Amino acid sequence: MPIIRNIVMGTAKNSNELETLCRMGDIAISDLDNSELRVSLDKNCKIMDAAINMSGDPNLGLHIGEKITPVVLGITGHLVQSSRDMLSALQNLQDFTSSFTRLYHFQIVVTKDEAFFYCEPLQVWNDISPDTARHSVDIAFAGALRFINLLTGQNLIPKKVLYRYTRLKDLSEHERIFKCRPLFNQDGNCLVFHLADLQFPVIGYNQELNLVFKKLLNEELQKYQTGESFTEKLRQVILKNYQSAFPQLEELSFYMNITPRTLQRKLQDENSSFRLLSDSIKQELALNLLLNESLSIAGIAYKLGYSEPGSFRKAFKAWTGKNPLEYKKDNFSTGTGNAR
Repeated sequence: MPIIRNIVMGTAKNSNELETLCRMGDIAISDLDNSELRVSLDKNCKIMDAAINMSGDPNLGLHIGEKITPVVLGITGHLVQSSRDMLSALQNLQDFTSSFTRLYHFQIVVTKDEAFFYCEPLQVWNDISPDTARHSVDIAFAGALRFINLLTGQNLIPKKVLYRYTRLKDLSEHERIFKCRPLFNQDGNCLVFHLADLQFPVIGYNQELNLVFKKLLNEELQKYQTGESFTEKLRQVILKNYQSAFPQLEELSFYMNITPRTLQRKLQDENSSFRLLSDSIKQELALNLLLNESLSIAGIAYKLGYSEPGSFRKAFKAWTGKNPLEYKKDNFSTGTGNAR
């Protein structure tokens, strides 16, 4: 929620706009102060899309990111601020991403003289709303660079900035912030640094505090995972491993390190089944994927694991009472679709 709060508060110019943004995301204004609240991907996309449209700012993500501080990450932010150097700070960010969001995957990869900081939203986010996904990467990239310079007291810049998204017409704000021209249509989203730059010490390094924060985060994650139902854990694994197509039972049981039979039994113990859970997730994804004008119904059917579009149409009709084309036309006629 703290990241969403930054987006909302950084966009709304008055109480009416604040109320509108929260209503668009189906959250209460009071929810903005609940740092423990997790926002679903659907609500996240709706709030971000509303903020982009309301602000009229094509670089909203960059402008939000260059103002945030590590505090927005909660305990993970404190862990980052007390790390030995920026490399270990980014490694801590990678290790404890799930403490503040499940919608991203961060990774730091080190070679002989370079460090690669990857930021990947869930693939389903790229499919549902590529524009808000790109803005989210802008937030992460601009925010990471701000963290690096705040915590080291240096004025460091990346060697390269890589995006998987389509090239923008105006790159002036990217060049102002990153001091280089980003490359688009790449294999992933990545900031590339000289390794020596990330070896600068963090000004607030405190080994004792760092160990305390790491212990707290490990305990918090353990508690959170213990309290989750198996069904919810499997749901998160499905969304995380959704790439070009919907993951299958055998694939998911491998990710969870259990047999397919054990996976099905655990779901049955919670009055669920793999088919019920899969259909629930597919319905949710279908309703959102159909709002992306660039995706065909046949393409969506494949992404959701259907062997041919007819099976998807039949399932969608059972869920909603409409066929996918009717739903798509209804939403675009009311202006709720996402053509970006």
